[in-house]
Amino acid sequence: MKRFAIAECRVSIAQVLTSGFWLLASAALLLSSACNTLPVGYDQLGDRVTGTADTTLLPDSASSYARYVPLGGSSILHLGRDTSYVSRLVLRFSILDTMNLDSITSFQLVLHQRDTLATMSFICRPCSSEWTESGVSWRMADSFNHWLTPGGDFLPDTLATGTMAGDSAMINFRYAGLDSALQATIRNCGIGIFPQDTGFVVIHSGVSTTTAPRLRVTYTNSGKQTQRVINDIADASLIDTVATRSQPFDLLVGSGVAFRTWLSFNIDSIPAEATIARADLKFKPETKYRRTETIVLGASRLTESFSLKGAYARYENLPSSYATYVVPADSDSVVTIDIRSLVQLWTGRSDTLHNYGLLITASPEWSELFRLRIPRSGPNAPTLEIQYVRPPEDRFK
Repeated sequence: MKRFAIAECRVSIAQVLTSGFWLLASAALLLSSACNTLPVGYDQLGDRVTGTADTTLLPDSASSYARYVPLGGSSILHLGRDTSYVSRLVLRFSILDTMNLDSITSFQLVLHQRDTLATMSFICRPCSSEWTESGVSWRMADSFNHWLTPGGDFLPDTLATGTMAGDSAMINFRYAGLDSALQATIRNCGIGIFPQDTGFVVIHSGVSTTTAPRLRVTYTNSGKQTQRVINDIADASLIDTVATRSQPFDLLVGSGVAFRTWLSFNIDSIPAEATIARADLKFKPETKYRRTETIVLGASRLTESFSLKGAYARYENLPSSYATYVVPADSDSVVTIDIRSLVQLWTGRSDTLHNYGLLITASPEWSELFRLRIPRSGPNAPTLEIQYVRPPEDRFK
């Protein structure tokens, strides 16, 4: 009996030793394999920080061009001239043929300006060609037809002369006493207003009904004196550059006559799956001309190849990004345009959306006149500073 008990006890001790050995081996295996006991995704927070990368790119292509763009439908009209620009106006009114013109006692043209301290003498003449507000420019009467003479087609007849001063100008306007053919021409083609002094005034357009260019007609109806106000139905500025004082390869951005600059950056080194944290387009421009302290620039994505189509390459009409540039006395401020969404679009959809580059333009292009020069090279030239985050690696690989 005693021998049997001793043998049974020996078996139990051996089993205990064996079990302890396997427990120690399992613990050592866990430590050597560095098993991650953190919650799933917790360790990826650190990976996202360490996966951040920065790069600074220079344009691989750049160009600039000028275009006479339609300036109708804008909120302001430019009237004036100097050594760099000239601008005249075209207006058209709806004058009912049923109005009894023989009873008119007063016929006046009323214009309102934004800067009440500015002055400008002007003269009005009839237009001799029809035009459309959406297509008229210095060169074009509408989207398809050129003026016979750049700057518009006009008759020599003088309809009115006056001076902009204070908040408005109200001048007598010849219409009632004109022959029917000339009256019909004015109804169909409108009138032109020409500056007579050096300088510029900014006149409110027909966008605002309270300050729109208008005709104020006083006439007698059934023995009672009546006054009627007729706002214009179409208006536009016709602007030309007299002298840009620029070189053929200058990169220019400006309003009135639209100066646009094309930039293209090679971003193929950025992974398609990366998240763009920052993408700043930076440059220090040189102010060549300005009639305003605050300049707004826009960056628009090209939808066609500039290399193939040049100035005729299409682009998105609505800029994807804007930057406000306040012109300093020393012209040393940096323009920074945030194009993060645009770069993310190019990288994330590179298989379906081609990177044709971007256009830098005045925004809007009818804004108060300015022209900037962007350096092609040197410390003030354009750069694209990008910061992106690589996606975390698969933790189960």
